[in-house]
Amino acid sequence: MRILCVCTGNTCRSPMMAVLLDAALRRAGLTATVESAGTGAHHGDPPSASARAAMSRRMLDLSGHRSRPVDSLDVAVFDRMYTVSSRHAAYVRSLGVPAARIHVVAADRGGVQDPFGGDDAVYEETARTLEHEVSLIVASLSDQH
Repeated sequence: MRILCVCTGNTCRSPMMAVLLDAALRRAGLTATVESAGTGAHHGDPPSASARAAMSRRMLDLSGHRSRPVDSLDVAVFDRMYTVSSRHAAYVRSLGVPAARIHVVAADRGGVQDPFGGDDAVYEETARTLEHEVSLIVASLSDQH
């Protein structure tokens, strides 16, 4: 299974979600390739320092991540896409991805707020939100296997 996590700049939310999801899937014994991209991302930007720090506190490493735009990818190869808002989901749908493959995380709360420019406390809140959403994703995927 190939999974793509999508946000805007691909320097905060989607790389955090991808590394959290990858680790959680491994712990659950599920095999998947988890990647991330952004709807407005530039090629090659590193993750924000606060995103790296939030993941480091969870013993996860974002240091090798570099941003990339969703529209530079062959989106047809991904079995599932997890977006951080309905706006991101609409963008992915505009690229021809069937709606059944797209899932908005935290949809009941309007998605995951963008921590960009916030302090470490804001990034910690984002990380906790993503951890909760990742647990729901893993439970759903476990039920399907």
